[in-house]
Amino acid sequence: MVHVPSLPQWQRIKLAELSGVAGRYGIGAGRDRPQDEAIAAVRAVTTDSQLLGIQAGVALADPHGISAPIVRLLEAAGADMGVAAQHAAEVRARLEGRGIH
Repeated sequence: MVHVPSLPQWQRIKLAELSGVAGRYGIGAGRDRPQDEAIAAVRAVTTDSQLLGIQAGVALADPHGISAPIVRLLEAAGADMGVAAQHAAEVRARLEGRGIH
């Protein structure tokens, strides 16, 4: 189980930065940029497969499926997809607990 609040502050900061970069290149203004540029931008934030996996899990948990390009980008950048699947299940459970499906 990944309990993000219990991660060290520097890792939480990396996740916040990673969220912005992955979102920009996955579904935002940079979505039409070349894939190697997007992967390089993600890897400039972190190459830690677990952190990449945690962020991919957040995107996997998207109830509307809009974040699929982010998942693909993070996977291509080296995300641990086992961590992603586990974190996605945790995020979905929290969302469902709040009535978000």
